[in-house]
Order: sequence, then C-alpha cells, then structure tokens
Amino acid sequence: MKFRKSSRPESGVLLTDNLEIHTLEVPKARKLDECNEKSELLNWMKFFDAKTEEELGMLAEKSPAMKKASLRLMELSADEKARQLYEAGLKEQRDSYTRERGALFAVAKNMLEDGEPVEKVMRYFNLTLEDIELLK
Repeated sequence: MKFRKSSRPESGVLLTDNLEIHTLEVPKARKLDECNEKSELLNWMKFFDAKTEEELGMLAEKSPAMKKASLRLMELSADEKARQLYEAGLKEQRDSYTRERGALFAVAKNMLEDGEPVEKVMRYFNLTLEDIELLK
C-alpha cells in the first residue's frame, strides 16, 4: 500500500485508496435544508437521528436502501431474541479481537525481551511507539 497526498482539499492526505471515511455530524444535519445537494447523505444522517417510527417511515419512502434499513431496524428492535443474538455476536467479535490482539502483544513483548529492534517489532505487528511503551 502506497501513501500519497490527495488532491482533495478537505483532508489533504489519502491514506489508502481501499477505504473512504466520512465523518457525519448529526447535530449539524438537523439544521440543514432539504434542498441540500447531498440530500441522500442528509437523509441517512436523519435516519441515525430518528426518534420515532413515524420519522423512520417518512425516511423509508425516500429510497429502497433506506426502506430496507428501516425495516431491519424495526425488526431488530421489536424482537428481543433477535436483539440478544445480535448483541451476543458483537460481544463474541470483540472478545475474539481482544484475544487475538493479546496474543500478538505477547509475541511482540517476547521479541523485544529477546533483543529484537523496536522498529522491526513495530513493523511486524503494526504497533505504535505508545504500544511499545505499554509492552515494556
């Protein structure tokens, strides 16, 4: 992966061409006008901010994707068992990530204790200097 400067004035830096990240400020969306040129994005921001089923219903009429998301949200919200299964799945993902990260940190710590160069350990495990300090 190569890093290069972006021609985009908003950020100035393109970290990778495989991922695009947008920061959405929902409080600001409440103040925007419906005529805004980015109305699809505005509708998604309103979706995340919706407080009632009526609001979700109105947004669902705007696009098939929003309708699908609204239906799925209502389905998960209404079914206690589905919500518990979803939350259990999320917990398992977080636990698995924590176990994997812990194992990587243990190996990195052993490498440092065996005298491997810090730069090498950082490169192999994609660690920061702060991570290395925590390992020591």
